[in-house]
Amino acid sequence: MAGHYADGTYRWWHLSRPSPELIAAPGDGWLPSRGRALDIGCGLGTEIGYLAATGWQAAGVDLSEAAIAQAAAGHDDAAFARADVRTCGRADVRQLPFRRHCFDAAIDRGCFHYPGPDDRPAYAAELLRVLRPGGKLLLRASLRAAGVRNDMDEEVIGRTFAAWRIEHMERTEVPSDTRMLEVIVARLATFVPGRGVSTTRDRAGTTLGLDRRG
Repeated sequence: MAGHYADGTYRWWHLSRPSPELIAAPGDGWLPSRGRALDIGCGLGTEIGYLAATGWQAAGVDLSEAAIAQAAAGHDDAAFARADVRTCGRADVRQLPFRRHCFDAAIDRGCFHYPGPDDRPAYAAELLRVLRPGGKLLLRASLRAAGVRNDMDEEVIGRTFAAWRIEHMERTEVPSDTRMLEVIVARLATFVPGRGVSTTRDRAGTTLGLDRRG
């Protein structure tokens, strides 16, 4: 997958403008207008660059060094770092290089369907670590990987994010520059200590807290 940004395969899923579901999130008040945001699998930085341009302190991580280089060149108001979305390395989505509770929101347009079933709980737990209590996650989980139907469905998301509040979930299609992509769009939030657990579903700044751990 890291080479897809060098050979052009990324055009399958890349969208060169902010996605409608991201624009809608602050537009309808679900996301605040300011804060600190993290993009998991940021690609060329289109979405996190959009948030940075609207006043967010923004950071993006991706497996591809080529993508990170292009994202940094095109969006100098956001920070970018490499993180493996598939394997457990020094920096991956289960061990992000950021401090605890340093983000108000996270977005994921194409990472969550890559980790296998055994790694998904660690993905959710790591986002819980870096998001503040009450933080938001805008998740777009693809129903296909490399064009092949995967195991992603609402039950997978519900099990993986059992410790979260699922505020909205629906199957839909989202655009890339070349096609429409079948996804599940979910709006999730971390719980604030002392508040009860409830789940609702629809049918179908300065610095960004870089953790200098060795």
